[in-house]
Amino acid sequence: MKRKYLAITLLTLMTLIPTVSVFGFEHIDNINNGISVYFLVSLEVDENIVINVTHNGVGNFNLFLYDTRPTESFLNIDNSLNPDIFDVAISYSIEDNPYINYTASEYKIYYIELILIENGPDTFFFYCNNDELTRYYLPIIPGYQIGFLILSLFVISSLIILFKKKIIKKIY
Repeated sequence: MKRKYLAITLLTLMTLIPTVSVFGFEHIDNINNGISVYFLVSLEVDENIVINVTHNGVGNFNLFLYDTRPTESFLNIDNSLNPDIFDVAISYSIEDNPYINYTASEYKIYYIELILIENGPDTFFFYCNNDELTRYYLPIIPGYQIGFLILSLFVISSLIILFKKKIIKKIY
């Protein structure tokens, strides 16, 4: 009987003790100068996202948030930033440990870019309060032009048909 009361007491006490649960996204990576790392996240209206980046070394990291898909990294050949990036980004941080706190104004996919400008290679620690972040890889090779692809298919198939007709005529 005493065991039952002891078990009930312990179970009751366990419900009063808060459990620690951390939700969020963490990413650790080591990158070189001029490298961009991208993430994407879907945010609803009035949803808040907090992004924090720390690093081991003396790397100069910059953090940018876009509401449209970035088509370029906005990084010049000499690893300096193209000034157009500040017009395209909806929020950015160029501090020593970049930090963004943004509340979404509309439901859409947002893109995050982290750039190591100089003093690399360096290891960064990327933290975000949203656990639905996804690492995103911008294709380095530009996409195929549909017109060129259709024209190429047409020319190749025409040549194949012509050569087959010539081969068949030579046989008979």
